[in-house]
Amino acid sequence: MPQVVINDFHDGVNSYKSDMNTNLYQFLADLNLIDAPCGGVGCCGKCKVRILNQDFTLHNTEKEFFTEKELSQGWRLACLHGVETDITLELSPKEVISEIVSDGYLRDFVKKPHISKTLDQNGNTLLMAGDEVIGQEQGDTRNRLFGLAMDIGTTTVVASLIDLLTGQELTSISCLNGQKNFGQDVITRINYAMTQTKGTLILQKTILQDLRNLIEGILTQCRGNYPLTPHDIYDISIGANATMIHLLAGIDPSSMGKSPYATAFSGPLVMNGSKDLKLPVSEHCLVYCLPAVSAFVGGDITAGILACGIHDASKNVLFIDIGTNGEMVLSKNGKFYACSCAAGPALEGMNISCGVRAAKGAIEDVQLVGVGKDIAVKVSVIGEAKPTGLCGSGLLSAVAELARTGILHKSGRLLEHPLVERVAGKKRFIIDQDNEIYLTQQDIRQVQLAKGAILSGIQTMAQANEMTFSEIDQVMVAGQFGAHLKAESLTGAGLFPQELENVITYVGNTSKSGAYLCLLSSEEREAAEKIAKKISYIELSHLDGYDSLFVKGMEF
Repeated sequence: MPQVVINDFHDGVNSYKSDMNTNLYQFLADLNLIDAPCGGVGCCGKCKVRILNQDFTLHNTEKEFFTEKELSQGWRLACLHGVETDITLELSPKEVISEIVSDGYLRDFVKKPHISKTLDQNGNTLLMAGDEVIGQEQGDTRNRLFGLAMDIGTTTVVASLIDLLTGQELTSISCLNGQKNFGQDVITRINYAMTQTKGTLILQKTILQDLRNLIEGILTQCRGNYPLTPHDIYDISIGANATMIHLLAGIDPSSMGKSPYATAFSGPLVMNGSKDLKLPVSEHCLVYCLPAVSAFVGGDITAGILACGIHDASKNVLFIDIGTNGEMVLSKNGKFYACSCAAGPALEGMNISCGVRAAKGAIEDVQLVGVGKDIAVKVSVIGEAKPTGLCGSGLLSAVAELARTGILHKSGRLLEHPLVERVAGKKRFIIDQDNEIYLTQQDIRQVQLAKGAILSGIQTMAQANEMTFSEIDQVMVAGQFGAHLKAESLTGAGLFPQELENVITYVGNTSKSGAYLCLLSSEEREAAEKIAKKISYIELSHLDGYDSLFVKGMEF
């Protein structure tokens, strides 16, 4: 068996055995050492490794992602090579999201947890789920009743420990979703489940390990303050998109990957955390997954509507979660329409030449100062560190500034300018020459695709409600993406209509907030289920004239 020696910036030098002809990307992904937006199919250029002990065959594709100097130094794309002999390689520094958003807007509500405890006539404790007895414990254990509110996102996972007796959030912990090794978006992961042997099982195993690690991390944090044990965790409430819930439960998501794009089940999903999912929790622990609206408007959106109280609002409200998918709901007089548009991973810093996640060193804002040929570039960097690349907010602000200053044509074409250079016949805008950070013409095309998708989705929602943009009273932007984003970047880059700039607010992680509500109130669970049924879903691809609307939306 070939030996793979890996020089990792974080873990030092380690050696592993590999089967002959194993794909190098898959080998590294299985070790959780690398990931790529495309899931390792050779089109994103993110699985960069440096081969130190031999000269790997150069693929033409690799010339698009490396300079001549980098190629001569041995840098290659792992997904394009197999392990045939002993190999020594070096990995790029891992990206870590430094500020995973765990808090979100939360309205007032009446606390009445779904799980409770009461004493029987013999002085033993009965565990209740609503009015139903689901377990019995010896003695009086009523003072120990905890639950977890979770957000399982495509990119990140957040878990918060909640005291069900007081409603207090005691601690919160988060991580990257380990499934990123198999692709950055739900479509790629659905495809993996459909095409790979035991694909669904592998993806389930990955997310369950993430949850176990988070729960064990919470247990470790609590030692010394209140000695929490796994047996004290009786309830888990989860906000997540439909794909994440299918994979969590080990349910084949294939039905969402082909027309008519339907989920394998409807309504909320309830499982036993210990018996069904093998999590370190009480044997009686129930896991409640908020119901989805459709295959691509999930329980995380239901959670957001619930947490923000949009279902009871008298205003016209647009709720939108911008990630690899742009999921949105528009309410008017108690009537709801929803849609989902494929924004792609560009807005999370992926599929971009110098794209990175929102971590220390990521450029989060770009300003062009001056006029004409005298324009200079000013950047703001997360953590005030050396710039490493552009995260999603930096990408949008850069595009917005290029459009404002006229360097970018309305068609999306970079025009001639001292800061626009040609490399290998392709244009790119120089953002930070010292640190080799730039924005290519292809990067801008990726933003255009996201822009066309999101803007056409908003336009469709308004048309369905027979509204003008000026009639929208409030826009709520949820999720990780909005943490570093200015409203003027959203409108300046053309993702949102200009009329909405002054009514945009950021509401944070409302997926977890909605899960928190459902953890602490049976009535809120009922409300969530009513919300999911009440929302009318519009499949954009089925609408007459949508293609034209999408193409028009790509213009700056």
